[in-house]
Amino acid sequence: MHIPLLRLVLASPASTGLTSSSFVTNPTSTLSPAAPTASLPAYGTFAGTTINATLKGDAFRSGGAVEAWLGIPYASQPVGEDRFRPVGAPEAFVGTRGTKDYGRVCVQDPSSFHADEDYEQGEDCLSVNVFRPVGAGGNEEGEEKELLPVLVWIHGGGFVSGSARSFDGATFVSEAVEGVVVVTFNYRLNSLGFLPSSLFERHDLLNLGLTDQRRLLAFVQRYIAAFGGDPARVTLGGRSAGAHSTGLHLYHNYGDAAGVGPGFAQAILQSGSATGRSFPGAEYPLYKQQFATFCQSVGCGALSSADDDSDSGSADADADAALLACLRAAPIDAIRAASSALFNASDYAITWPFQPTRGGPLLERAGSVSAANGTFYRLPMLTTNVPDEAKYYSPALATDAEFLAFLKNLIPGLSAQDLADLEELYPDPETNKDGPYVGSPNATQYDRVSAALTDYMYACAGVDQAVRLSAAGAPVWKALFATNNSFPAWEGVPHTADTKYTWNDPTVQYPEIGKLLHTYFANFVIHGDPNGPNAKSAGAGEGGRAGGWRVGETAQQPLNASPVWPRFVDALEAGRPGLQLRIEPFGQTRVEGDARRRPQCEWWRDEERAVRLEK
Repeated sequence: MHIPLLRLVLASPASTGLTSSSFVTNPTSTLSPAAPTASLPAYGTFAGTTINATLKGDAFRSGGAVEAWLGIPYASQPVGEDRFRPVGAPEAFVGTRGTKDYGRVCVQDPSSFHADEDYEQGEDCLSVNVFRPVGAGGNEEGEEKELLPVLVWIHGGGFVSGSARSFDGATFVSEAVEGVVVVTFNYRLNSLGFLPSSLFERHDLLNLGLTDQRRLLAFVQRYIAAFGGDPARVTLGGRSAGAHSTGLHLYHNYGDAAGVGPGFAQAILQSGSATGRSFPGAEYPLYKQQFATFCQSVGCGALSSADDDSDSGSADADADAALLACLRAAPIDAIRAASSALFNASDYAITWPFQPTRGGPLLERAGSVSAANGTFYRLPMLTTNVPDEAKYYSPALATDAEFLAFLKNLIPGLSAQDLADLEELYPDPETNKDGPYVGSPNATQYDRVSAALTDYMYACAGVDQAVRLSAAGAPVWKALFATNNSFPAWEGVPHTADTKYTWNDPTVQYPEIGKLLHTYFANFVIHGDPNGPNAKSAGAGEGGRAGGWRVGETAQQPLNASPVWPRFVDALEAGRPGLQLRIEPFGQTRVEGDARRRPQCEWWRDEERAVRLEK
């Protein structure tokens, strides 16, 4: 499938101030005796390295080494006076640079890392990593080689944490039977990437993390062929915040930028979508309060009143300039501490302060408006959820009043009638002793609020996106990943349970499911169909097991007797919900109708309500 190239300026050199000391050592890479090179026009030449193990140092199951280029700057760096600004092209250079080390991760709360991770942070963090099979792709020594399909992965982390190393691109490539190129990258997080304010809206500084992602997609379109990747066969994927981001890029088809395509040919959304959150505009009162607190915390409080004048249109330019200068000069430790404190103060209520802001770049319209208007790209999509998404962070509420107050605080657009509806859709376990939420493990309302949040933030938003793209003629595959990964039983299968299965990590609880999920994903990236090149996806009503089906001797294959994953074609009004794949261990993976909590999903999907809730 051919897509138009992004018309973002990449060739003009821009000074970055970046030096080789900006990168940190990768303990799992080794220099190849004949390191592969990639020459990028109007930029420079990079020497690659060889990776022989997973990010955690475990041996690849397949034993196949992977060639990699690590820590390549894909943009100018947002440091010094360029903090809180959109980035430009990376600085061109003469000669060859080594790329055996990952770049720094973007600034975030260190406690957001796992205990065994100690990644160096910095504002000069906009780097990309490229992984490919050894000797694959490109033109080397005069030999013409076929370009490979590409997976670009946006990491998750609630827009406040995570990095390119949240996804093990090398293992994904190593475990694939057929050749594929994987791209991972960092983008700005927290206040540095997603600080909502009227000040930033006036100066076109909203959603800097999203514009970083867009810059990366332009970089891939221009340069991926030099690494052996095919720019016309790019799959954009992500989990959690990465999936929300992917959904926003997918829904940004306004038709007012002739010749500018999405930068990808198909999409994978793992626990996220374009309407998975309420994304208010900069005028949202809570954002104003949080911005004032942030400014006070970094020593710019005396100037923060400049943000209050925007409603009347009479903001003083000098006051704006003074506040921006103060924010750009604030010590990075103060920025990090203020961001962490503000996020932690809002975490229990899930009123997170650093999110994409409606009205800013790539979210000029709410996702629900794009959904209703049909302003989304009709591209093949693979979308998955887990059954208990919100158990990962649901609060421990005790009473019905707390349940309703929590939802009203989280979603201010809920009306009195909405709250009454929610009491019926999610019955109170205190008064409905035969209801589904009786016997919650750690608080009376825990299972109830978890179900409501799962539907609001993930499951029903995922259904909506699948229904709309499928109805518009795009091929869609949907799955419910119902396999645990060593989480306690009371959490069910929560958010992130599927993460390591995606690249067939050798440490997952059910290795056969790692092989299965990775195979489906790799097939989708390589062939545009999770079932492989020769197995046609069944349509609605044709799912089930297809024992013994094969897709060719060299093609990626799911486990024997695994089901053909049918396309999602929804006809709920006629009593035929769209088919999805339910992924479970012990040979229980099967096709089923996606009827789980559909009354709740139809309520959340209501177009008038979704727009009113700013989803």
